Parts: sequence; C-alpha cells; structure tokens
Amino acid sequence: MQNNCFHCGEPVSNGLNLFIEIDKQPQAMCCLGCKAVAEQIISSGLGDYYRHRTELPEKPESLVPETLQKLTVFNNPQVQSEFVDKNNDASKEAKLIIEGISCPACVWLIESRITKLEGVVQVSVNYSTQRCRIIWQEKLINLSDILIAIIKLGYKALPYNHKQREQLYEIERKSQLIRLGIAGLFGMQVMMIAIALYFGEVSGIEKPYKFFFYWVSLLLTLPVLLFSGQILFLGAYRDIKNKHPGMDIPITLGISIAFVASVWATINQAGHVYYDSIVMFIFFILGGRYFEFISRKKSIAHLDKITSLLPAYATRIDLQGKTETIELSRLHIADKVIVKPGEVIPVDGEVIEGHSSVNESIITGESLPTSKSIGMKVIGGSTNIESPLIIEVKNIGEKTILSNIARIIDKASHNKAATVLIADKVVSLFIIFVLTIATLVAFYWYQHDQSQWLAITIAVLVVSCPCALSLATPTAMSSAATTLMQYGIAIINKDAIEILDKTNCFVFDKTGTLTEGNLKLEHIDICNTGFTKNDVLQIAASLESASEHPLAKAIDKAADHIKSKSAQQLKNYPGQGITGKIDEAAWIIGTENFIAHHCSEKIKSVNSSTLRQVILANTTSIVARFYFTDPVRNSSYSLVKYLKQAKNKIVLMSGDHNSVVKQVAHELTIEEYQAELKPEDKLNNIVKLQEQGLKVCMIGDGINDAPAFAQADIAIAMTEASDLTKLNADMLLLNHKIETLITMLKIANKTNQTIRMNFTWAIGYNLIALPFAIIGFLAPWMAALGMSLSSLVVVLNATRINTADYS
Repeated sequence: MQNNCFHCGEPVSNGLNLFIEIDKQPQAMCCLGCKAVAEQIISSGLGDYYRHRTELPEKPESLVPETLQKLTVFNNPQVQSEFVDKNNDASKEAKLIIEGISCPACVWLIESRITKLEGVVQVSVNYSTQRCRIIWQEKLINLSDILIAIIKLGYKALPYNHKQREQLYEIERKSQLIRLGIAGLFGMQVMMIAIALYFGEVSGIEKPYKFFFYWVSLLLTLPVLLFSGQILFLGAYRDIKNKHPGMDIPITLGISIAFVASVWATINQAGHVYYDSIVMFIFFILGGRYFEFISRKKSIAHLDKITSLLPAYATRIDLQGKTETIELSRLHIADKVIVKPGEVIPVDGEVIEGHSSVNESIITGESLPTSKSIGMKVIGGSTNIESPLIIEVKNIGEKTILSNIARIIDKASHNKAATVLIADKVVSLFIIFVLTIATLVAFYWYQHDQSQWLAITIAVLVVSCPCALSLATPTAMSSAATTLMQYGIAIINKDAIEILDKTNCFVFDKTGTLTEGNLKLEHIDICNTGFTKNDVLQIAASLESASEHPLAKAIDKAADHIKSKSAQQLKNYPGQGITGKIDEAAWIIGTENFIAHHCSEKIKSVNSSTLRQVILANTTSIVARFYFTDPVRNSSYSLVKYLKQAKNKIVLMSGDHNSVVKQVAHELTIEEYQAELKPEDKLNNIVKLQEQGLKVCMIGDGINDAPAFAQADIAIAMTEASDLTKLNADMLLLNHKIETLITMLKIANKTNQTIRMNFTWAIGYNLIALPFAIIGFLAPWMAALGMSLSSLVVVLNATRINTADYS
C-alpha cells in the first residue's frame, strides 16, 4: 500500500482515502489540495509532468482560493515545457485554448483586458480556432496570474493540446446540439399553442382556456429560457460586468423584456404574451450559432490535419540491425528508421537506403508523388507509397518542417487584418447605437400606442444585432488561409491577402524564382597554373560551406568527392561574395566587382553569354572562374503573360551579370530589368517604384533580399520548406512553383470580393431591417429569424472561397 502522496511526497494519514487515476493507476493523495492540483494537471493533458519531473513540488499550504491553488501549477517550468516557448528577449510565449467564446466581441474583450496587465507583452485570440497566444515577461507577472485574470472575465483558459481541443470541440458541439434540441422541442409545443390562441382570438375562445394556455406556455418556455438560453444570459452578464457592449446584451434585453411582460400578463390575466417569440428567438439564435460553429470547425480542418499528421510511433533500426517500435518522443538525431509502403514518414530525414515515391501534397499542395532515393531529403508527415525506405533522422519535435509550418499558420491566424480591427471598433459603437435607438423607439411607441411598444422594442433590439458585421472579415480570412494552404501557400501576414489584390507592380528576383534555381557547375577556367581543378573546387567549397545560396549548393555538389578544408574568419557579403582564410591564406569568391575590391590583379571582363560567372581569387591574383547554367522555368512564361494581361508592371532585379539577366528578361519578354544589384540597390529601386504610386510585390528566395522584402508592400518567398525559419516574408510558396502566384492572386481577389459582399450584406441588412422594425412591420420572431439568417449568410458566403475553381 502506498504511504506517500504521489503528487508532493508527503506521508498519507491512516484512513485517508483520496485517490486519483494517473496513467490508468490509482495514486494516493495526502490532501484535497494535492488532489485538486493533480486533477488540473491531468485534465489539462499534462500527464507527462509526472513522468519527467526531477523533484517533488512544494506541498500546498492552503486551499484558499481554490482556483489560485489549482493554477499555480502552470508556473512550474516542467509543466510549461509542454505548451510554452522561450523567446530571445527573455519573454515567454504560451499557447492556450479558451473556453466560453461565443462571438467576436469576446475576442476583443480578452485581448483588450489582458493586454493591460503589467508584464503582458501581447495577447491574440483566434475566433475560429479559439486558440490564444500570450507573450509575457515572467519577471513581472506569473502565467497563473494571467489565467486567473481570464477566469475573472468569465472564460476558462487551458494549455493547448490538439487531442484535448478535439475533445473540447466535441463537448461543445454536443452541448450546443442539446441546447438547440431542447429549444426546438419545447418551442414547437409553444408555437402550436400560440397558433391555437391566434385562431381563438378570431373565432372566440373562452377566457379560462385562454389563460390556461398562457400558463402552459409559460411552463414550456421555462426550460428553453433557463437551459437553452442560459448561454446567452451568461454572455450578457459577462459583458455588463466587464463594461463591454457585447452582442448578447441587446438579445437578452429583448428576451427579458418579452418574458417579464408575458409573465405579468399571465398572472394578471390581461394583455399580450410573447412566449412564442421568446422560444423562437432562442431557437433561431442558437441555430445560427451552431451552424457558424460547424463552419468554423471546417475552416480550420486543414490546420488540424497538418498538426495531426505525424504518427505516435516509429520503427527504429538499432546498431545490431534489429527493428523495434518506439514512441516518437524517444527518437534522437542520427537514429535510423524504416518506413514501409503506405506508412507516414515520422521525422525529417535523409534517405540512406531504398528508392520510392512519396506523397507530400498535404505540405506542398503538389498532388503528384515525388521520387525519393539515397541522399534525398524527406519531410515528416508525408506518405511513403511504393517501397520501403531507411531514413536517417535529421530533425525531430518542434524543429521539424511540419512543426514550423504549423507554427507559421498558427501565428498568422492570430494576426488580425486591418479590416478586422476596424470592424471590431465599429461593432462596439453600433451596439451602443442600437441600445440608444431601442430606448428612443420604446419611449415614442409607449407615448403613441402602448399596445405595440413592447413588441416593436423587442424587434428593434434583436433585428439590429451586428453579428453579421463582426463576422464579415474573419470568416472570409479563415476560409482564404485554408484554401491557400491547400495549394501550398502559407500566410504569415493576414493583411497580405488584401494588399496582394491591390498590387500593380511585381518585382522578381531571378535565380530560383523565374529560373529553376538548380544551378549546375558547367565548367571551370583555371587562371593560375599553380592550381588544379580539384584544388580550386576544394577552396571554393570550403569558403561556401556556410552559405545557403544556390551557387554555394552547386559548388558543394560538384565537390562532394573532395574533402573540404577548414575555413576561418568567413564573412558573407550578400549579393556580392565571401571572404575567408584557409591555411592562413586569404581567399575571395564572388562577382567581378567584388573581386576587384579585394584583389590587386586587374580583372579582364569575360563575356559569359547566358552562363552565370563566379570568380575565385586570393589577394594578388585571379585563380579560377566558375560558370553555371540555370534554365528558365517553363511556368515563368505563363505567369509573365498572365500578369501582363492584367496590366501589371513587371520588373526583373538580380545581382547577376548584366548579360545573363538581359538574356532571361528577353526570353520572358520582360521590358524592364536591372542587373548586378546589391541588396541595398534592390531596396532603393523598390522605393523609387513606390514613389511612382505603385503597390509593389517582391518575389524572391528570401535569402539575400531581406531589405527589399521589408520595404515592399508585400513580400512572397519562394523557398524550400527547410528555409522557413530564415525568412522575413508575408507569404510563402512551400511548393516552390512560381505558377502558384496566379492561384494566389485569384484567391486574394475572391477573398476581397467576398469581404466586400459580406460588408454590403451586413450593412444593407441593418439599413433595411431596422426601419421596418421601428415602424412595427416586423414581429419579434421575424426579427430573431432575420438576425440569425444574416449571420448564416455571411458564414456560408465565406465558405465559397473554399469551393471556387481557381484553375
């Protein structure tokens, strides 16, 4: 029998029977405090804490307040390791999931209030996923204090866990469905009685029966009001407590007024009752929110699919050649795993044995399988198709490409487009406007027709709720992000979609963008007889060893049979060249102009026609010239044609030799090109284009174009997935296909059209419906139906982005 507390290690008193199930085993607890903390750890999906802890926590001394005692566990670094990242500036970043968010106003409330806490740097909540990202300075505030502040606002925050989020989604779905079902079931009974009462007014119904039906309607309305409508009243209470005008306030105010008036009429046996309107209010509102919830779930399905791609287990090959199935978390760098046909590749790695086809569509958007053989890289999450592959592990856990992609998408989903921020402010002001109008309308009708003032006031409060207005942009942006990802495009900056649609000038880098980027070393001219071909290849490969430039990769590939030397004092000059020391001798590799500044020998310019040229030299002489080929992509022709047909300005900017850039520009019929540019030259040229009133989109590999990327109105990086963490771009082309830019432009245009349509509908609906409600042409139940349908129209319209044809 266990004599010590599993949580804190303190002795358990004799006769105390406190247990909690951990890893399917009952574990003894010494007090209610330890039991509460342990339950919080397990319910939050952080059971690994008990498996990996190195020491016992301090015993909780007090249970007051209980919530504070539970949440202090999240200040433990071991617990935080599951969902918290450390940033370079000593701040921390937590990924949470928020329970209780019912509308975009909830998002605004959480962000605005929590950001005001001392030590909190940034708070961003995604309405579609209900995920929250919080950055804070731990020296100034504890994470538990932030979580308590969220609870005080009326919400619940838990560490983000994919499986737990799925469970929460399912719980929320069932809860909404039950509330909707109760409202529908009892609402139908109330409506049948209401129909009987309506006909009774015409044909003549005896008063005892009439008031009996009033009481029956009241009893049937109570479950709808107290159970189904509870979520609305809780939301309104939260908004009032936090002095924030949310959308639940006008809705519940209308329902409350109708219910109080109906109860008064029932008790006093005089006047009208509105039980039918109340149940229909709640049914239509809950119905609209349920379908909106389902739509939001579908809009993030692709991200969910990405985050759940990696399998839980892998088949590792040990040093004796035996295989064993182990948890993914037990793998280490340089381990060898075998992946059979049909299995998902569990890690980023390199093929060391076998040849097969791999499906990478979920990551790159490429539908056709990619051939993989020895020496080629594979991405974790892709699927092996034909033959077994033995793979050496290169990246695991958070460092994998899949994790990087998921992180990029998640951060982008928390960034709000400018139109969303404007809409949030407008919605808050509009709610105040609605309450003011409703008060004036109530006063007017009470003075002129007391029989109608109540129904009209209720209709005004409900019909003008700005749900559709607040959903107009977020729903469209979520659909666009999902659609773009399906085509191998990741969004980093949400404003990029809106800006891209307004862009009228496209600036292209050459190498790896309009050309294939797979440079091949065509031949070498030896300029110093004291060196052989292998000598210059060895020196060049040593200098380029730390570079990610396509030229460096081409030299490294050509020198793969030669052992490289150790190079010291390496210094990279982006777009120009590299300097360094090998065996105490100074060496330079780069462009003609760069070599001219570092080598005393006068350089004779050589016309390399369409071949790209790089020179290797020491401080006194030119040693060798390297010539590379880089063919134009076939898809570049159709892209340039498409952009020209759309009346866009096209500029080719490159650091390459003038003759090479001129040849590519001529081949693609690009009239304006600029060659032999340094990164700062590209920056200055983009500024000049912007001074002409042009909206500039820069497309490049993102390696040497950082200044130009930062200056351009929008920057799109064509990159290998492994370069994701090195980029400073607004959008990423993960599939490395330049023609995807055409699809990107079509989706951006469709998204902005959808946003404009949503705003037009939301504003037009309120402009039309509100006057009709004010003059008494809308019954309260019609107002509830109209408000729910307006929100549903906006959500369904946004889903058209996912289903449109962009071919």
